Amino acid sequence: MMEAFKNEIVEAEKGRTDLLKWKLILVAALGTIGLGLSNLSSTAKPILSLHLTLCLIPLVCLYVDLLCKHLQMRILVISKFFQIHIDTNNTDETPCFNSYESFCEQVRSVFTLEDWAQQWSTQFLSVLIRVAARILKLPKTDSLVLVFSGMCGIILTILIDIAYENKKISLSREAALYKAKQKKLLKKLKSHPAVQGETENADCTK
Repeated sequence: MMEAFKNEIVEAEKGRTDLLKWKLILVAALGTIGLGLSNLSSTAKPILSLHLTLCLIPLVCLYVDLLCKHLQMRILVISKFFQIHIDTNNTDETPCFNSYESFCEQVRSVFTLEDWAQQWSTQFLSVLIRVAARILKLPKTDSLVLVFSGMCGIILTILIDIAYENKKISLSREAALYKAKQKKLLKKLKSHPAVQGETENADCTK
């Protein structure tokens, strides 16, 4: 069972890395369409300005960020389960794993570089969209749409990060409550006469 959870953590990390790669690819593609191809046909007037594809950049970034946060939360949930399972069951199935998870909990800040790259890239691109709205000298409607998209990217990135931190706090609280319940349940089972008799019989057969 533990091996399956470990594999799930590895797969979640791989998925998170792939999502960050796709974030760069999608941003590059949308930027190319919005800044490059929009100038190829000056005679024909499209129904919608191709510059408006730039508005999709903050939305795409936010979508990828949400998926990355979800994968990160899955990893944290499995990590918490490992800590509780090993601590309450006193198992030697994974030696030193509980100590490693506790150590990682103390130095969790060293793993935030990827989170910074994820969050601040979205913030930077959202600001860049607002700047592009002025530099490109677009029609007023198009310019307002770009500015609105950039503002949404900035604000929603902050809100997503706040929600993620609140989820982490809630996870730690729920994990502590679950751990306390498990320990209390184990104490009740150990104090039960039938359980004690089964334990003694098991010791005798050994």
